[in-house]
Amino acid sequence: MPRGLFFLLLILLIPPGTPAYAAGEKKPAASGDTDVNLRLDLSGMGLPILREGRVVNFVFIRARIVLKPGMTRPDIEAREPFIREALVRSAYRSPLNAPNDFMAVDPKVFDAMLLREARAVFGAKNVSSATLRDQKAQKLVYAPPAGTGKSTPPIRP
Repeated sequence: MPRGLFFLLLILLIPPGTPAYAAGEKKPAASGDTDVNLRLDLSGMGLPILREGRVVNFVFIRARIVLKPGMTRPDIEAREPFIREALVRSAYRSPLNAPNDFMAVDPKVFDAMLLREARAVFGAKNVSSATLRDQKAQKLVYAPPAGTGKSTPPIRP
């Protein structure tokens, strides 16, 4: 039997209502469920750790921004580069780490900064919450002992 005739018979033998029955009935979503489409997961972002205005380390973070209903997935994906850029610029503008911790960002400071930048990019009424999920330092950098050595002046071109 030729291959084309076989596929034609196969298509004709499939009842037309089969896909509709396979889908089942749509059930209304429970009010407590969070829609997966309404969150933006940021991962693989390297944020600088600053000491006296100089970068001493990078911390790679994973964060989540939960958005309120009303935005579509293409709108969220279109604004993702802007939130990433805003986070990096803000991290260089003001340090996110504690004064003597060069291997992690301060979660409270980071969450506040992420929420502020997310509201600026997505709109204040569209952002529900923003949290730091995970962080990992690029290298081990410890605080120098107090009173050892003198501080080097910043390089000015």
